[in-house]
Amino acid sequence: MKTIFLILVKINSCYSEKRKQNQRKKKRGMDTERLEKDLEDQIKELQIKLGYAYESTRFYYKASSLASLVNSNAETADHLCLELTHSEALKGSPLGDVTFAAHQDRVEITIPPKGAQYVHEQVPEPRFLVDLIELFLAKHAPTKEEIVSLFVKYSPTYVLQDMPEGSDFDFGVHFEDKSIDSHYYCFKEEMGHMIYHRFLKEDYEKLLD
Repeated sequence: MKTIFLILVKINSCYSEKRKQNQRKKKRGMDTERLEKDLEDQIKELQIKLGYAYESTRFYYKASSLASLVNSNAETADHLCLELTHSEALKGSPLGDVTFAAHQDRVEITIPPKGAQYVHEQVPEPRFLVDLIELFLAKHAPTKEEIVSLFVKYSPTYVLQDMPEGSDFDFGVHFEDKSIDSHYYCFKEEMGHMIYHRFLKEDYEKLLD
């Protein structure tokens, strides 16, 4: 009985250590740098549109999109929030103490006022985005040709795609040179106005399916 007990203890110990190793690997594999960059981009976009305010900012992500963004295998919003909350990667972020909350299949991310201040003071305004927003402020319904002309102003190499039938958007445009702007922009004419939304590559590709 003593021998069997020792074997069981050894097996359980090996299993426990293997599980810890897998958890450490999983944490190392979580790419929170992309998330941090995306949050900074979204805060900066809001500040360009609405101005700077020292206040908390909230964004909502589909759990599946966020999991893809941070390279996680989490299958639910709850599990993803737990992973992100316990990850060491975001500790000490210049955005401050970022928090996560699950809402069905979505994740609410809250950035404290410190994050808004950091983006305001340290993150430069992307010139293309500024020009795009100014175009939409000057004309509530810029034409497709005017939008494409703005892309051409920054680079002759861009991709223009008509969106599939039934999509929420009419067409999409993005730069081949991601150093100009790495986002994928989608546009739709709606009730006499043109609206836009920008996506990360993974989410944009889902729109084309």
